[in-house]
Amino acid sequence: MEETTNLTRIEDRALIIAPDSAIQQTIQLVLEQAGWHVEVCHGRDEFRSMSDMPSWLLMIIVCGNDSVSLQDTLQGLQPLINSEQSFAIVIAEQPSINDAILSTRLGAMDYLAWPVSPGELLEIAERTRKLANYALSKNSVVFSPSGTTPKSRNTERALIGGSAAMINLSKQLVRIARSDDLRVFITGETGTGKEVVARLIHEISGRSGPFLAVNCAATIESLLESDLFGHEKGAFTGASTTKKGLWEEATDGTLFLDEITETSPSVQAKLLRVLQEGVLRRVGSNREIKVTARVIAASNRDLEQAVKEEQFRQDLFYRLGQVLRLPPLRERLEDIPVLVDHFCHRASRQIVITPEAMEVLCAYDWPGNVRELESVIQQIVTFSGSFVFREDVQRHIHIEQEEQRKANLPFWSAMKAFENEEWPTMRELRKWYVAQAYLFFRKELAVARKLGIDVRTVSTILRGEVEQMADADPQPDDLL
Repeated sequence: MEETTNLTRIEDRALIIAPDSAIQQTIQLVLEQAGWHVEVCHGRDEFRSMSDMPSWLLMIIVCGNDSVSLQDTLQGLQPLINSEQSFAIVIAEQPSINDAILSTRLGAMDYLAWPVSPGELLEIAERTRKLANYALSKNSVVFSPSGTTPKSRNTERALIGGSAAMINLSKQLVRIARSDDLRVFITGETGTGKEVVARLIHEISGRSGPFLAVNCAATIESLLESDLFGHEKGAFTGASTTKKGLWEEATDGTLFLDEITETSPSVQAKLLRVLQEGVLRRVGSNREIKVTARVIAASNRDLEQAVKEEQFRQDLFYRLGQVLRLPPLRERLEDIPVLVDHFCHRASRQIVITPEAMEVLCAYDWPGNVRELESVIQQIVTFSGSFVFREDVQRHIHIEQEEQRKANLPFWSAMKAFENEEWPTMRELRKWYVAQAYLFFRKELAVARKLGIDVRTVSTILRGEVEQMADADPQPDDLL
């Protein structure tokens, strides 16, 4: 009975931790209008000074680019998060995949990029109520996060970007890593970072064994079997000693099978048996050996298409488990400036990429994805001066004339942000453009001045109230 009373007392209570007063006031207004009792804290120091820690159902942490402050705040909220009756949401002014992973691992229910529409905010708030009520009525665990900290910050930094595609990927990645026995198939074009993601899953999972990788396309069939399963002495010509295979050596760790779709039918049949039975036989041996390595496979081919073309076994496809798709770089062009900065910093050289040069980098489709971008930046850093201009970039990449013409068209980048290659309406374009400008300038007044529109219009659009505006044709002064 006491537990029911306590939940009833906190079910409408929310805490906002936000150093930015404008964002804090916006979130507070939305929640209060929906009937929430909201308390405000402007930073971790003020949060620490609280004499006791009341119970809030919803805790919203707004963070800038200070991962240390975010981690400190989430760790301070651990007693409430671990109670499974309080839920934390992180809203990032400058989203990054590292912070998304950190937030998820420290128990945050979600990680969002500002601006967040009132409708999305209220949907999340209502969801926390449902989760809390379910936890009480069913007396079961709804959300039980891990409080461990990353084992290797360098590994987590291997994935760079704050786009929606990468944030969604990070959420899937953490959940997959926690499902220790779940096999994973990573699909993505060449250069998207499939092995990087596989290593990150291994790191986050905390498995005690090593991470071992084999490129199935780069090894002939007979050697691939020996590499994977091992062999006994005298099993074939040249087998002078007994050798453990990679599958054995990866005991309690992770085995990464890259380009698995390039394996022969014979190898696929043997892989299927090990995945089904959990045991293998070395080449030339009849003794079965139990295996405990987690298997992560990958390919740059469409796995379902390979199955239809009978180039890959359907039953092996079903055994590979969860499919994780890595987005190509052309689907997350907003990450290019961040990646360029990262690669320039790694080169340990002071260099300035001019806006014209960055425009060329963002206009390119990058068929080789992040790997190609890294290679191009290495060449630019090596052969250019302290300032990189348009022509410096054009020496190292080849953009078709049509692509260059499109890149100079107004709103071409906006067109790429909308799906199905359809022309957006003026209302959609205006909403997108104002939101992008706000992410860059971070102040509504600055956006209004730069775009030449009224600050109240900017405020209305950012708060998701565009739908309430009149459907009349836009006047010339209203068009962006």
